[in-house]
Amino acid sequence: MRWLWTVGAVLAFGAWSVAAAGADGEAVYAQQCAACHQATGEGVPGVFPPLKDNPRLADRAYLARVIQEGLSGPIEVNGQTYTGAMPPFANLGGAELEALLDYLQVRFGTASAPEAPSPASTLPEGDAARGRALFLGSARFTNGGAACVACHTAGQVGALGGGALGPDLSALYRRFGEAGLSSALKTPAFRVMRETYRDKPLTDAEVADLIAFFKAVDGAEPAPQAGLARLWQLGLLGMGLLLAAMYAFWPRQRESLAERLRRRA
Repeated sequence: MRWLWTVGAVLAFGAWSVAAAGADGEAVYAQQCAACHQATGEGVPGVFPPLKDNPRLADRAYLARVIQEGLSGPIEVNGQTYTGAMPPFANLGGAELEALLDYLQVRFGTASAPEAPSPASTLPEGDAARGRALFLGSARFTNGGAACVACHTAGQVGALGGGALGPDLSALYRRFGEAGLSSALKTPAFRVMRETYRDKPLTDAEVADLIAFFKAVDGAEPAPQAGLARLWQLGLLGMGLLLAAMYAFWPRQRESLAERLRRRA
């Protein structure tokens, strides 16, 4: 019987080891964090703060709270101000969260070795008109991604306004700038966008065109619920036309058989 206990202990330890190894902090970071903070942890100037050499990384409890509850700017790190917002990742917990915290503190803590900065990616010159067409869906994305207007509005777009599922993007350029927008559009950090464009990434030209469009509409303030108001107006107009048609044609309907028999009696 002793060998059964030995085999059982070995199997149990192996299962525990596999479970522990399943939480890969680097993989979690690449999937959830690198879109904004970059693979090197350097962030985006003025938008997303750096994790590299960030003194707040020493506070593990603070890190866990920010990851699960989110954070919005302005944020000051090492004397620099950042205006970006971080969504909450409440789904991260247990082994995944612990692995991510370990990775952040070891990889980007103040004791980590310095790294050469990553070269900034360059985009082609964007065209605001093409960006508007992509936003509205009148031009399709190369890889088949959904049009932005399905969830968002930006400026005075479309006859019925934009979507209301996501936030208004009219001030997006002012808030994130070109570098922040480029990062967010290439590798979306928000879950809905990440799932929507997971296998349908935007091309560099499309990213540049959208950035040009957001720059062109920056600061525009569309009337609140303008699209919904127009839908109500069109609905009421259609109902009125239907009632008018029924009123005009109803008396002309042919008599029923029973009515004809009663009239001839």
